Amino acid sequence: MLLGLVRELLAADDEVWTLARHAPALTHPRLHPLLADYRDAAALRAALASATPFDRAVVWIHSAAPDAPFVVAEAVRGPFFHVLGSAVADPSRPDDGRRARFAALGTDARDVVLGFVREGEHSRWLTNAEISAGVWEAVQGNVQRAVVGTVTPWAARPG
Repeated sequence: MLLGLVRELLAADDEVWTLARHAPALTHPRLHPLLADYRDAAALRAALASATPFDRAVVWIHSAAPDAPFVVAEAVRGPFFHVLGSAVADPSRPDDGRRARFAALGTDARDVVLGFVREGEHSRWLTNAEISAGVWEAVQGNVQRAVVGTVTPWAARPG
């Protein structure tokens, strides 16, 4: 879903490491796949140790691996862009302590919240291209918090 972002980073002459369970279809001399299951913290640490430290990270990890973002954060010495689903903007959800945990690690954590798009009376989820473009804009702007699309009004999100 972030393939467009990877392409933008490569076009900007960045060295890019991707973390995935399988080798990516895209190949490039500055693209370095780290193959590991991020749900396995030991395997994740081992994969990261082979390539760290990183100057910055863009991390989108599903909630099935709640500790994985913090494992990755330990390997980053610069901005850590944490891509988050729209649920983080749910006004009924209490603070989960994520920001405090990053702060305790000394991580320069930035949030990129993926929202939705309103189209008249309807709304829809973001496309992969919109996600990549929005995350790239947040990285380029080096912002503390970005919302791609919108998360308001919360009741208007797609069903």
